[in-house]
Amino acid sequence: MAARINTVVADLRNGLGAIKLRPDVKKVTLMFSRRSDNAGARYFLRENMPRIQYNNPLIQFEVQKVQQPGVSPELTIEFANNDIKKISCSRIQSSEICKQFLSATTEGSAPSSA
Repeated sequence: MAARINTVVADLRNGLGAIKLRPDVKKVTLMFSRRSDNAGARYFLRENMPRIQYNNPLIQFEVQKVQQPGVSPELTIEFANNDIKKISCSRIQSSEICKQFLSATTEGSAPSSA
């Protein structure tokens, strides 16, 4: 049991998404449906978002699984100055979603502007 816990914690501390975000990131919202073009968003939720959450416990994370058809998957980042950055997640892999997210939210990236 302890070995399994150590493995889970090690996975949360390492890998794509295991990084501290800029201090002005306030909230992250992932919206997607069960459609096939939303697969990257679903994998991002399962593979990358837990690492991001673990390493950034003060940031609010929200997941919206919508039922209606025609909704494009999207990752929305809200900053402390109320600026918003949206990343389209339609038909792209979870690793690319994560790279775009980290590009917008880590130290060294420019502060968001409207």
